[in-house]
Amino acid sequence: MGYKVKRGSTPTDSSIKEMFLSFMRRLAATVIIMAVMAAIGYFLYQFAYNAFPVFAIAADDVAKFVKGFYHEHGVWATIGMAGFICLAVWAFGEEAKRKDRQKQAMNEMMK
Repeated sequence: MGYKVKRGSTPTDSSIKEMFLSFMRRLAATVIIMAVMAAIGYFLYQFAYNAFPVFAIAADDVAKFVKGFYHEHGVWATIGMAGFICLAVWAFGEEAKRKDRQKQAMNEMMK
């Protein structure tokens, strides 16, 4: 019964280095993508704010509400409120997708 003996350095040194470099590349790509999205969002916001007076009024009202909420409750409550709103929008979207899939399944069954 023979055993295979590994000789030389273990590949963990290069694996850790590769994992770190891969993580840094992904982090850099994520930061760049987020920066591009933020810049596009900012310019679209400025365009809509200047082009549509109704949007400007609504944006000012939302900014006034958020500023008052921040002053009254603090930064963590404000972040939590924004997160809750994002989560609620996501949940409504998922529910709509579920209903659409259910409707398609019923249509397929009826064929």
